[in-house]
Amino acid sequence: MAIRGTHSPPWLFEKALTLDEVASEIRLKVLLTDAPQDALVALNEEGLSTMPCDGLGSRLDPVDDLLAVTPDLAAIVHATVGAIHPLAAQPGYDVSHSQPRWRDRIFVSFPERTDEIGALRLAESVVHEAMHLHLTNEEARTPLVAAMSRTAHSPWRGTVRAVQGVLHGVFVFSCIHCLLSAISRRGSAGEAGQRHVDERLKNIERELGEVDVAALEAALTSEGALLLRSWHLREGAEARC
Repeated sequence: MAIRGTHSPPWLFEKALTLDEVASEIRLKVLLTDAPQDALVALNEEGLSTMPCDGLGSRLDPVDDLLAVTPDLAAIVHATVGAIHPLAAQPGYDVSHSQPRWRDRIFVSFPERTDEIGALRLAESVVHEAMHLHLTNEEARTPLVAAMSRTAHSPWRGTVRAVQGVLHGVFVFSCIHCLLSAISRRGSAGEAGQRHVDERLKNIERELGEVDVAALEAALTSEGALLLRSWHLREGAEARC
């Protein structure tokens, strides 16, 4: 594995993908479909439930527009995700899910609001699960965790969990931070949308700051440790992208 450059965004492991490598006419809404039966059974075991996808496709158009500010990320999402299945969620809450057994399926709830903030929330859910799959694919090529049995504190769950899960958390939220930073720099968000972005950036920075990097790094391979440092240890929010 060729480690990416110091100032590359976290989702680039070897070389930058470009949108030319993915059919330019592809939109996320064409990936929206009802979950198959085997997924319904597995989701039920996780305490999750799905909802019909009818009428939800247009909700993904603003997500495509948001992803367009980071073309490499947009290309990776489109190259990685083959199906999007809607999940049920209580108003005010976002739920998303993916599993390594389904390398091209993500499950996301659609926010109860359809404004700019709803689009930002949905974009974060899509990126969150797509990046879990993206990192899983990288792990299949290059082992990143040397001691699978070790645990570390997870600021997102408020408890200890397997180091692989914490590593995924650092990666996923570093990617989301980078996307939101790019959206903020573009300056096209409305007043309410910008407030939402600013708050999410602060929360993500706080949570990443709670990760015990030394303990996590000690359980990783040399390749995993290099990636962790590139995701987590740069100074300042801008440096992450």
